[in-house]
Amino acid sequence: MTEKKVTKKRAAPKKAKTVFETLEDSVVGTPIKIANRTFLASLGLVSTMQTEFEKFQTDFEKTFEKLVKDGEKARDRYRKQIKGFREDAKDFGEDVVEEVVEVKDRIVENVSSVAD
Repeated sequence: MTEKKVTKKRAAPKKAKTVFETLEDSVVGTPIKIANRTFLASLGLVSTMQTEFEKFQTDFEKTFEKLVKDGEKARDRYRKQIKGFREDAKDFGEDVVEEVVEVKDRIVENVSSVAD
């Protein structure tokens, strides 16, 4: 027969205390706790600021794109208005030229009739 050798399970060794755990309740431990909490608070602040910045950036990009589209619409509208204004100015100029030519012709006729 084979005898089975029975081994006792050894208890896991106790985890050694960290330096902080050793000093936790001492005079030195309080400033370490405060420094640790301050560090964690600053990490939380950085995380919050990063989240807010990403939100701001996303909102800004949406707003910027909307402004670009609105600007394109306004540009097209103004171009049409300017084109209409140019056509009106051209027509007005042509009308003025016609009137000036008519007045000149009348003056020439009047001067010619007086000279005859």
